Amino acid sequence: MISPIRLPLLLGGLLSLALSSICCAREQADPAKIRKAVTAGLRILEKGTINYAEQRNCFTCHHQTLPMLAQVTARDHGFEINGKLLQEQARFTHESFSFRHATLRKGNGIGGHSMTVGFACWALHLADWKPDETTGAMVEYLLKSQKKDGNYFTNQSRPPLEDSPATSVTIATYYQQEFATREQEDRVKVSATKALAWLLAYNPTRQEDFSSRLWGLHLLGAAQEDIATARTLVLAAQRKDGGWAQLPKMPTDSYATGQALWILQATGLPTNDPVYRHGVQFLLHSQRVDGSWLVKTRSKAIQKHFESGFPHGKDQFISVCGTSWAVAALAATQSPPEHSSP
Repeated sequence: MISPIRLPLLLGGLLSLALSSICCAREQADPAKIRKAVTAGLRILEKGTINYAEQRNCFTCHHQTLPMLAQVTARDHGFEINGKLLQEQARFTHESFSFRHATLRKGNGIGGHSMTVGFACWALHLADWKPDETTGAMVEYLLKSQKKDGNYFTNQSRPPLEDSPATSVTIATYYQQEFATREQEDRVKVSATKALAWLLAYNPTRQEDFSSRLWGLHLLGAAQEDIATARTLVLAAQRKDGGWAQLPKMPTDSYATGQALWILQATGLPTNDPVYRHGVQFLLHSQRVDGSWLVKTRSKAIQKHFESGFPHGKDQFISVCGTSWAVAALAATQSPPEHSSP
């Protein structure tokens, strides 16, 4: 629901959005430029993910799930990807949980809690992983860790990747549905009902909340009116440069922009819409020569820093995420390959 206090702000944002759309309506990015940007982004992401796996043996949201999203989106829109790497990333993810069945089924003992397990389920789903004993244990963990009101864990010290309640609820609820065993199905349906009610009542406080709430309402089958209202709030947050910002007082960046664009198209906005095209221009103009996008970290250091092979030093982990979202958003503008009938 939109509060009366926020309504004038929303209307003002929509007016700004309309004017912005008129100004950029004729801006159509050259498909060759987009393909070049995506290819360069995939190349630098591949380097970072390979090097990460050589130095660490635990699953992460930033070096597994989001680079996998970039790969899969690119593949589905006609780009050549390293398919072997995609499957290796899935195996790496699965192995991180394969020896924790007892702990998972008790609903405890996982660093990052439901956010980590939800992102891992998403990663496995991206690679078309088949349900097995490990994924069943992961679903059990998510069922046991959901709060009574439908919400899930978030980590306020790890923004923006782990501090959005809307993201936590969306990925935990939707991807447990994808891997639920027959014995878990009834409880998963109850969980989804609680999660949807929570998303409908939730008032977003950060851009990722707005974007993920839209995605969650779409994935969990909310009424079209509610989805449309959530989409309007995301659209209204676009800035004059075409991008989105993580927080109102922050500058636009590839993380918030790529995420907003990818979710907008995943929930029904055409990628030839002027708003989307304006966002594409922002991403093309902000990409670095090496194919990456720089995103400044806001997280508190928890582990000792190490170089993963991705640029930007202490900002590299969140920059991997920003680059992944940007690559996925750009790749989605390209026509999927045509498959001939058998």
